[in-house]
Amino acid sequence: MIAIDYKKGIKILLDEYKEALNEEIRNGLMWRHKIENRRLSYEDQQELLKDIIAQLLVQGRGAKGVGTQINNIEEKIGGWSIENVEKNLDSLGMSDRKVEKLTKILQYLKDNSISDWIIKLHEDNDQMRDMELSMGLKSDDDFLKDHGFYEHVPVDRHTQRFLFRTGIIQWYLKRNDDVLTLFAGTYEEKYKLFQKIMVAFCKKFCDDIYVQTPSGELRLAENPGILDIVIWRHCGEDEELGCRNICGNRPKCNECVFKEACLWYKLG
Repeated sequence: MIAIDYKKGIKILLDEYKEALNEEIRNGLMWRHKIENRRLSYEDQQELLKDIIAQLLVQGRGAKGVGTQINNIEEKIGGWSIENVEKNLDSLGMSDRKVEKLTKILQYLKDNSISDWIIKLHEDNDQMRDMELSMGLKSDDDFLKDHGFYEHVPVDRHTQRFLFRTGIIQWYLKRNDDVLTLFAGTYEEKYKLFQKIMVAFCKKFCDDIYVQTPSGELRLAENPGILDIVIWRHCGEDEELGCRNICGNRPKCNECVFKEACLWYKLG
């Protein structure tokens, strides 16, 4: 039987990305504080609306080129007010389905506030999707995680690759009976299963691992989205966005600080 010290591996991985992680968490918690305390300036609200639109643009195509597209849209519509966006829906480069989603979200923002929408998205995501006020499973989780709600874990190919290669999937499935979902389930069922695995892993192996922040410590077992930040940087291919492409399509095991806690590496 191969012995794997996941807890030690996670600590090493967190330390490896400490500088970037601290900066991202500091920025995320700043946003969360403003959102939860309803202290968003007009400029903050515009920035958040821009982030919503960016998330919708990324759906189904990846982040490459979206930054340039966002800049072009901003120049064309003259700023990220709800009014400007509504008047220029045809200029956003979105599919009809995405425009439909955005239109319903904009109406909610006008009737309530962007803080209310984000908090509701965090507290009752299923209901928001039922009401068609959601961007989508992964987009919601990405947006919430980026703005300091680290209870949320977005799942993409990098997350899945990390979970499979390290043996975390095998660790989880030995104790549960969800295996068929990975092969026969719907997209939503598979997505939520991968989230369950991440959450269960953090509760089991990260119960006493804390991340220091300007406002105190965050316990990784309660904030699995923090682990997703380092997984994305470790596995992602786009080095311009701060990824290292260590555990990418072609893993660079000899450069990997997590290799001693990785089943893929130990199996040779």
